[in-house]
Amino acid sequence: MNYFAAMQSVLRLDESVYPEIMISGRFVRYCIINVLMLGFIHALFSLHFEGLLWSDDVAVMGKVFFAGAGAGVAFLMHAGGALFLWVFTRGAGGRTEFFPVYFNFGISCIGLWPIAPVLSAIQAGFRGPGLYLLLVLFSLYGLLVIFFGAKSASQLSTIRMTAAMVVCIIVVGSLLYLWL
Repeated sequence: MNYFAAMQSVLRLDESVYPEIMISGRFVRYCIINVLMLGFIHALFSLHFEGLLWSDDVAVMGKVFFAGAGAGVAFLMHAGGALFLWVFTRGAGGRTEFFPVYFNFGISCIGLWPIAPVLSAIQAGFRGPGLYLLLVLFSLYGLLVIFFGAKSASQLSTIRMTAAMVVCIIVVGSLLYLWL
């Protein structure tokens, strides 16, 4: 299965694609591509909404550095999110291995790509009910894609995976609330 067919299945919430990706041996490649693209998309749209992408105020190397930093932050978010998911799926009785959850979470990051431009716009100061509605809808969809990836990796039932995901969201949300 090539990348585009696999990602189409991931975006269609097809849980059976994850074992196929693992068996094909392309899981590391797909994970890196999706996380890297998430970071680049967020960084480029952040530059765009701040008016710096096509501006001469920032040197080209500064823009490249900013995009690289965005990719680095995406990989840190990926590692932290996968660790939280693994802890809570393991607590709900899921598989003990960390890397299946880690790689499936990275592959599932393709579901977060639509959030990046919306979040960048909000961070740049754009406001409006349509923007917030898009943020909520894209966030729910992204969480649903991640749900099926983590469910496949942890081999939990739908009820247990839902419980693990809800607790994970509450804990991460609480930490973000305290931090922000």
